Amino acid sequence: MGEDLEEAWTVDMLTKEFVESTDKDRLLTSPEEADYPVYGGKNIHQFQYDNTHTEALDGPQYWSREMYDPPNSAQYRVREKKFNRGNLKRAIYDAFGGSETSKSQVQFVDKLLEEHRGHGLEEEDVLLDCTEYRIGIRDVSRSRDERTIIATVLPKDVICLHTINTFKPFAIEPEEEHLTESPLRSPYVRRFTDQELFAATGLLNSIAFDFLMRTKVETHIVKRELLESQLPRLTDGDDWFYYIAERAARLNCYGEEFKEMRERLGGIEAAVEDQERRELQAEIDAAAFHAYGLKRRDVKFVLDDFHRVENPKLMDEMYFDLVLEKYDLLDQKGPLP
Repeated sequence: MGEDLEEAWTVDMLTKEFVESTDKDRLLTSPEEADYPVYGGKNIHQFQYDNTHTEALDGPQYWSREMYDPPNSAQYRVREKKFNRGNLKRAIYDAFGGSETSKSQVQFVDKLLEEHRGHGLEEEDVLLDCTEYRIGIRDVSRSRDERTIIATVLPKDVICLHTINTFKPFAIEPEEEHLTESPLRSPYVRRFTDQELFAATGLLNSIAFDFLMRTKVETHIVKRELLESQLPRLTDGDDWFYYIAERAARLNCYGEEFKEMRERLGGIEAAVEDQERRELQAEIDAAAFHAYGLKRRDVKFVLDDFHRVENPKLMDEMYFDLVLEKYDLLDQKGPLP
């Protein structure tokens, strides 16, 4: 997943946005007078960002306020840290030949921006990841759990605790015409199209990828091990791309938080009934096996060997049988776009 492929979405890193132990002063314990929730690993499940479809899923423990109240704003703290880490600064420095000079990054970038827009780099130039829909993966996981990889597309605006790893939704690609902007926004380029976002989430949540990751995970998702793992980098024009993306979107895009995304995807209808959601997830699992190029005997082996828990939320014997049935149906139809 970490390999840079031409004309495909890329994941160069996972990030932990907010560390509870060091930044707890920015957290509120009640939604009253707060503007958004701060999510932890216990607040998400596969294709789920709240407990609408799983009563056992915890609600948010913390909340916070927007930029207008810096002392109580998790968003403000995240922006401070991103500014201090200097990713935007480094991107500008590298793009405009800063490494060829003897000046420091700060001197070079501030001078460049002063020439183009009259002032140097500021915190307001940092675009938060939470301004776009992004993928979150639960950090704590065990190979003996019902599912090892738990991924979802997160709503906008929410900040995530360190118990959720997020895929950065933006690459930073500054060009000269961007340097007059204040704040800088054009250098931020989305890594995923809307359809790619859900195709990736569907594949991350698939039994095929889960089976692979179970050999690597002990108690936490390790960035290096995740990015070194094999995942079909499906995009527009690839077999199974739209098939998986559409179903993952219908599972994930429920509720008011995803109204904008439903419209961006052409007015898709979210799946809200339990049986429909079960069918769609089984179809994603079946299509993912095809995307990996696995033959039926290999699919059956994975399904038979997959760890069973005593009280499964989804992965009971009927579900495994349903996935194999869907695989066979798709095998008869042939590759789907």
